Amino acid sequence: MAKCPKCGKELTILNFRAECPQCGVNIPNYDWERRLEEDADQAEMAFARLHYKTANFKSATVGSPLRIVRLVCTFLPLIALVLPLASFSIELPYLSKSGTLSFLNIVLKIFGDTSLIGNMLAMMKGEVLGEITTDLFLSIVGMLLAVVFGVLNFFVLLIAAFNLHWRVNVILNALAAACFGAGYYFMNSFFALNSVSGVPAVSGSMKYAFFVGIALFLLNMILNIVVGVGFSKQKKEQPTIDEAAAVEIEKLHTLGYGYKEEKPKKEKKNRKK
Repeated sequence: MAKCPKCGKELTILNFRAECPQCGVNIPNYDWERRLEEDADQAEMAFARLHYKTANFKSATVGSPLRIVRLVCTFLPLIALVLPLASFSIELPYLSKSGTLSFLNIVLKIFGDTSLIGNMLAMMKGEVLGEITTDLFLSIVGMLLAVVFGVLNFFVLLIAAFNLHWRVNVILNALAAACFGAGYYFMNSFFALNSVSGVPAVSGSMKYAFFVGIALFLLNMILNIVVGVGFSKQKKEQPTIDEAAAVEIEKLHTLGYGYKEEKPKKEKKNRKK
């Protein structure tokens, strides 16, 4: 609830006039110079803190070749989405089909046929095909979760860069690699159960996309750990955000608002003739 800046009387929504009902002071114009200075100080502090965080963001993303490689490698697991996961063959009466299966094919099939998930859930309850369908369903869920964790890893990397954080990215990459591994396990089990079932209508073999996805997520995890060690060292050596903001504000007041950071000059070495 708002208060009168002079007498401290609490103002309600009914006090819509500019004057205080108790002391009669004009609230918008009361001590406006001091309040304007306070607003200016708060704006300077907010800008200085933002400058500190943007400097951290630049350093965390493109501050060194290794950090640039880390940023680029965040997108690399997407390659596994279009690579072949498995080759399959279906032999049914009046139906014979074979080909390769990728994660992109699965997603397009799911969105193209909205009843597919419902049919799979219904088949999971059956006695004959329940276990087989469950393995296929869990494999798809594992791959979907791996993609979700991979996408989250990119956005978390950008957000965490402002404060030089990295541990969440390690966890997300580890979870994505584990989900890809689970997808491989359940799909392999799906083909194995089909081969030993009484009606082996579906047969197939695993391809290399799973291994590529797992390897790229593990690579991202290792890169985040290595870069994170540098982050920890950098945070210990650099001033805190409050200290850096105070120094910047002091420079603004001393050198003016148009000052620029001077880069340290390199000493020229005397060359012997």
